[in-house]
Amino acid sequence: MEIYTRGPATSGADASLHGVHGASFDNNTRVKKMNHTRIILIGSLCMICLVAAVMPVAASPVGGNAWNTNPEHITAMQAFVAYAGAKGQAQMDGAISYIGTISNGAGTAPLSAIESQFTGTVTSVQSMTTGEEIQQAESQLKSDRTNFMSTAKSSLQEYNGTGKALEQNINASVMAQSATLQGLENTWWTDRQTARMDLFATNDQRREGVLSNLTAKGIDVSQAQAVENQIQQEGTVLNAALTSRDESAIKAANEDLATLNQQFASIIKTYRAEHRIRVTPTTTITPVATL
Repeated sequence: MEIYTRGPATSGADASLHGVHGASFDNNTRVKKMNHTRIILIGSLCMICLVAAVMPVAASPVGGNAWNTNPEHITAMQAFVAYAGAKGQAQMDGAISYIGTISNGAGTAPLSAIESQFTGTVTSVQSMTTGEEIQQAESQLKSDRTNFMSTAKSSLQEYNGTGKALEQNINASVMAQSATLQGLENTWWTDRQTARMDLFATNDQRREGVLSNLTAKGIDVSQAQAVENQIQQEGTVLNAALTSRDESAIKAANEDLATLNQQFASIIKTYRAEHRIRVTPTTTITPVATL
């Protein structure tokens, strides 16, 4: 998406002084302005784009797809949409305010219509009961965000606006809502940590149950227990990363947990296969005597 600002026209004697090199300079300047404004608009509105990776399932819970309707997971997803939606609305308000100023109010209607749809979807998420529904809503919000950016780009160009002024308006609008946004962000992090660590605890109980069951059958589970101990340690690391709100550390911990869970599952599969071989009776076939 390319957005650019219009510069003053060059005419008369000034135009003759520019010549070919002047035209080239003007073109280069315009390209730089286009790129700069594009970066500002995308950067300023990036929070409106809800990225699914921010709310990962991160591990398979007991019950397969139970995460889709797990109340804590749903609450965390709703909290994220509420936070990101409020910030997105504040950003949109700032952009609409600026477009309204440079267009004397003539260019705000299309943007306001998109914002209304965006905020309506954000509100509807709070009554949704499945992760699938919320993911679909996030897709709609992403589409609204893209549409808003495209429309804002056209308005910025049509009414001879500047990227710097747009950015200032957007930042001021977000700053005015900083207290509300901070509260929503805190709620999201709390709900996110609760949902993730409860999921970890549920899966940890499942692994411990598997180990107890195999031990009762006389199987030496020391190798799997060693991996389980590592998983528990990594769970502590994950919890600390969530507490400190360190996204890179959260991602690293989830990746390590995924690897350790795969190792655990592989070892358990081997245990069970070996156990089946031991308990399966062997049948001896006696050859029939030949007369």
